[in-house]
Amino acid sequence: MVEDQQWRLHVQARITGHEGVVNAVAVVPLPDGRVLIASGGDDGTVRLWDPVTGAAVGAPLTGYEGLVNAVAVVPSPDGRTLLAADGSEATVWLWDPITGQRVNAFRTEHENVVTAVAAVPLPDGRVVIATGSEDSEVWLWDPITGAAATDDPLEGHQGVVLAVTAVPLPDGRTLLASSGGDEVVRLWDPATGQHIGAPLTGHDDWVNAVAAVPLADGRVLIASGGDDETVRLWDPVAGVGVGEPLTGHDDAVNSVTAVSLPDGRVLVASGGDDGTVRLWDPVTGIAVGEPLTDHEGAVYAMAAGQLPDGRPFLATSGTDQTVLVWSPQS
Repeated sequence: MVEDQQWRLHVQARITGHEGVVNAVAVVPLPDGRVLIASGGDDGTVRLWDPVTGAAVGAPLTGYEGLVNAVAVVPSPDGRTLLAADGSEATVWLWDPITGQRVNAFRTEHENVVTAVAAVPLPDGRVVIATGSEDSEVWLWDPITGAAATDDPLEGHQGVVLAVTAVPLPDGRTLLASSGGDEVVRLWDPATGQHIGAPLTGHDDWVNAVAAVPLADGRVLIASGGDDETVRLWDPVAGVGVGEPLTGHDDAVNSVTAVSLPDGRVLVASGGDDGTVRLWDPVTGIAVGEPLTDHEGAVYAMAAGQLPDGRPFLATSGTDQTVLVWSPQS
C-alpha cells in the first residue's frame, strides 16, 4: 500500500567525480549557515559538494591510501565542524571542511579495517568518535587527541560491526547503537561503555545500517536495514521492535536515514542492492510514494539535511560512482 503520492522527491543534482564506488555520504552544516555534502569511496578520497548545484567545493581531501568506508560530521569544542573518515590500516582521519586542512589522524586499536564511524555527544559536553570494525569491536575516541575515551572496547558483537550511530533520547541522554554480522542491534552508554539492555533481535541476516528516527510526538526510534531485505523499527527505551518489518526491497538494504519534512513529520529513507531508494512513514509503516530508481546500481549510503531555502534533501550514493541529491518536487 502506498500513501502520500503528492510528496515526491526528484533528482536536484547528479554529482560525479569519484573514480570508484561511493561508500559513504554525510551532510555537513557549517558555522556560517552553509550546508555541504561529503562523500567517500573506493578511490581513497573524501570530497565536498554544494547540494544545490552539485559543484565540487575545494580539492579532494586525501592523505592516505585505501578505500573510505564511512564519513561522519564531528562538532568541535572550538565551534568548528570537523569531518571524520576511516582509512586503511584502522586509521581515522579528520579535516576542517572549510579550509580542507587535515586536523588530526590517529591509528585505532582495531585489529582490522574500520568499517563504521559516528560522532556521539557525551553528557559533559564532549563529543567522541565511535568506530566499528571487522574485529567485532566498537571503540570510542577523543577526536582532538586521538586517545581512547574508554579503557576497553565495547565488546558483545559476534561478527563484523557494519554501522554505528548516536541515538538522542527524549530524557536528554544519548545512546550509541551498533549493528553488524551477528544479525542484531546493540545499545551502549557511550559515557561508561556499558551495554544497555538485551540485543534487539528480529533480523535474520546481517544488519548493514542503523539510524535514529525522531518522531513528531517526541519519541525517538531506531531504524535498521539488513541483508534480509527488510527495514525494522525499534524503541530504544523499551528495547522492543515497533510494528511490522517494512518490506518492499527485493535485495539487501544497505542504508537508512531519517528525513524531516516541513510539516513536522519524519520519514525513513532506505536504499539497497536493488538500486532503489524508498521512503516510509515510521508511524504507520506504509510506503510513501513510489520507489526512486535513478541510481544505476546498488545504493550504499544516504544522509538527509536541509537546503539553504529550508527544503529537505536526501543525498544517496552507491556503485554507480555518483551522489544523487533529491529534493521535494515542486
